[in-house]
Amino acid sequence: MSNSTPYPIGTPGQKWTDAEKAQWLAQVAIKRSYQDEVVSKLAQITGPFEQVQYGALSYDADKYPLFAFKSQQWDNNKKTILVTGGVHGYETSGVHGAIQFLATKAQDYTQYFNVAIAPCVSPWGYETINRWNPKAIDPNRSFYANSPAEESAALMAFVASLGDVYAHFDLH
Repeated sequence: MSNSTPYPIGTPGQKWTDAEKAQWLAQVAIKRSYQDEVVSKLAQITGPFEQVQYGALSYDADKYPLFAFKSQQWDNNKKTILVTGGVHGYETSGVHGAIQFLATKAQDYTQYFNVAIAPCVSPWGYETINRWNPKAIDPNRSFYANSPAEESAALMAFVASLGDVYAHFDLH
């Protein structure tokens, strides 16, 4: 039998109010740097890929640009493969796995497929090592039309620009 202690914010079984979301956000702290650990590595990527800034988070647009890479020689006759990482900020290995794949192996697939890679879908979550964005919305549960999660909406718009996606690998 386990002894469970309720979460210190809110009432179990009830949706958080705006005041409770603000209370939660006030206790969240930056623990690592998206710019230093992700963006700086993306700047070093060379090869047959074009870097695309497909958006920026309004929380701090200069600090949280959203980047993807896509095959430079895009061919509408090839099938498209999508790789994403970092939908949840605590999924560090997904972010760094996507970057490593982009830097070392992704080019091997460009002769067969169009390749698109979005290595860090949720940069604020990455910095705070958090599942949610600052609005207490889970980007992973928000990939739908008119999404309230900026991260999800921006990625969906980018993916729509790619045409049909044959396979999606989320490094979750």
